[in-house]
Amino acid sequence: MRARRPELPPTTGVVWSSSILDAVIAVAIAGGVGVGLTGVLMLLSGMSGLGDVMNSSGLRLLFVTAVTAAAFSALLGPAFTSVHLARMRMYDGAVAGSAELRNAVEFRGQATATPFFPLQVSLFCVAGFAATMAIVFGILWSQGPVFRAVTLGCIALVVVLLLAVLVTRNRTHGPVAATIAALPKGAVGVHGPATVILRDDRTSRSVLRERDRRRRTPLHPLWVIVGWCLVAGIVVTGAAGLLRDTIGRAPLTVAWLFLAACVVALIVLHLADWLELTRLPRRLRGPAPTDAEQERGHSLTIDLRGHAVTTMAVWTLVALFAVGVELPGVGAPVVLALWLLGMILLLWLRARLERIGPALREEFGYDVPMEIPSDGNSNPG
Repeated sequence: MRARRPELPPTTGVVWSSSILDAVIAVAIAGGVGVGLTGVLMLLSGMSGLGDVMNSSGLRLLFVTAVTAAAFSALLGPAFTSVHLARMRMYDGAVAGSAELRNAVEFRGQATATPFFPLQVSLFCVAGFAATMAIVFGILWSQGPVFRAVTLGCIALVVVLLLAVLVTRNRTHGPVAATIAALPKGAVGVHGPATVILRDDRTSRSVLRERDRRRRTPLHPLWVIVGWCLVAGIVVTGAAGLLRDTIGRAPLTVAWLFLAACVVALIVLHLADWLELTRLPRRLRGPAPTDAEQERGHSLTIDLRGHAVTTMAVWTLVALFAVGVELPGVGAPVVLALWLLGMILLLWLRARLERIGPALREEFGYDVPMEIPSDGNSNPG
């Protein structure tokens, strides 16, 4: 296992900004996946002769998931900017050339010289959407006071957002620039977390395949089987729906139940995989950890973070479907309250991981990610 010297501990700002960023990413992903799943379900329902039953629920679910994806995608800019500013404050005052700073930069990446750029992109996107709405409602200006009010409101929003872009740009060239200039050498640049670039040859690809094989969990074969079963279930459900007049509705019902079972199995596998990963530190501290367990220990914090984001996305997706289909006896406020409580717990766990991450990497090691450039250029590391 590769030894790793102490790492510059994350500040409170880095801990919470990184955790909130992952939560925003997870909810945005859940919204996008929800849009795709809704489209597939509506297509299968149409094939199955359930179009009238699913039409209103499907459209409502499509609206909920699309709004969620759009809203939280717009929040990605402010979230990334807060992470950039927190990382800049974390590196401020560190000893230039120290192992602590070098290890932190290797894992987290350098502080960017343009921390407000993601925020500016989000502001431009929202301003563009508001401008489009202003044009659409402006065409209907004469239809009534509501259209005129919305048109003027969209124009005002565009002006405010563009002013915000100018303000953040001035801050980048003003107070923030002075702070960036005072950061230690090596802490500022354009590089993200360190990545070893391998040659595009057979040996490098063999090294990557072997490392991925050693890091697979015992549940990996089940992931593959259930994934293929889910794809087959979608195809079979569509075929059974098209042939329902010939073969009857019993096979179609079985196909829908099979699809639901595959989805539940994927969720159970994810939770079991996460539980297996959380038990890994105890086995690594045991008398005789296996080579595979030691290999997995190198990427422990990265894998835990990925599982946390996936859990947030799955939890959000379940909440979106519960709101979209309007479960009997459960109102939207109740679902949103439960979702919020679950997200607070997951956010706390994610922040906890961020705090103990340096200690885990120091104890169990950390392998810099390796990749082969897709454009054919090679820079062996």
